[in-house]
Amino acid sequence: MSIRIFAMLAAVLLIAGCAIHPVPEDVTGVNTTDIVKQIRCETRQALVDIIKEKLNDWAEKGSLEAEALLRKYEEEPDSIADFHPRLLPGPRHVEIRREIILFAETGVAYNFDLQMTENNDLTTDINLVKPITNPKFTLGINAGALRGRTNQRTFTTTDTFGYLVTRLNRRNRYNKHYCDGKIVISNYVYPIAGHVGVEKTIRTFVNLTVFGALGGPAAQQGKGPPTLVDKLTFTTKVNVSATPKVEFSPVGDSFQLANASVKGSVDRTDRHEVAIGLAIAGIGVSEVGAVRDFAFSPDRGPSDGRRVYSGLYQGERITGSGTPAERRAVQAIDQVKRRELQLIPAQ
Repeated sequence: MSIRIFAMLAAVLLIAGCAIHPVPEDVTGVNTTDIVKQIRCETRQALVDIIKEKLNDWAEKGSLEAEALLRKYEEEPDSIADFHPRLLPGPRHVEIRREIILFAETGVAYNFDLQMTENNDLTTDINLVKPITNPKFTLGINAGALRGRTNQRTFTTTDTFGYLVTRLNRRNRYNKHYCDGKIVISNYVYPIAGHVGVEKTIRTFVNLTVFGALGGPAAQQGKGPPTLVDKLTFTTKVNVSATPKVEFSPVGDSFQLANASVKGSVDRTDRHEVAIGLAIAGIGVSEVGAVRDFAFSPDRGPSDGRRVYSGLYQGERITGSGTPAERRAVQAIDQVKRRELQLIPAQ
């Protein structure tokens, strides 16, 4: 009877905690779709904050239009979806319009590499004893089951700054916003499930583009179109183990169960990597020099922030599509990932 109960306990531990197909939500509580939504909405919120800061700066310099827009966006947050360079008309706003056009066309690419590894191990030790012998004879039996599963999920998604601000969060047919409930705080246990700090990347890109002559990886001395890539890697490992043990006081001269133990352990390692690429292409490239040099031309019309798809970029490590700027952002990530590939010569 005791052996049968012990076997049932071992079976319970053997089954518990298993994930045939490890996915992020097993431990983070956030599925892949929500992870993408959260990082896109975090990016959008960072852009909205930067726009409001810029409007405040322009208002302090005497722009009544900027002051009115800032007041409107504070009172009606949804109305920022109508933000457009032409809302700041006239020759005194030429510099402002150029800066808006430059960054509205900026492409942003997110390359996700989510790796989940789970191990479920079960080992047992059973000691049989024949007490009435001289010397006492003990027979030990042990067995185990070691199981591991790994899943790697890799994909790329792209946006433009203009699309994120003006179109991403519009109401859908269910009268909801895309970002409703997706602006979250930092998660220090599973960072990919929370706020990851995209705003730092965007602010660095904006500042370097205007003030640091930022250039692409393929350019010499920063003379190419501006690009920047941040690669964030988060690793979290958790483990649980239990070792129940049963001991008996055997009586008699035949083999009897003296003690038995079973050790069950579950460990899970999640390695979540996201590379964020930012790039300027298309109409934005022609505006870089003007914004940097303050040489403005009022002849160029404002951008409407729409995403005009122009093809597929198929790199050595990742593939992505979208506008010229979005594809250039994907290309920037691909260049970073190509450098990670190491060739090991055959022995």
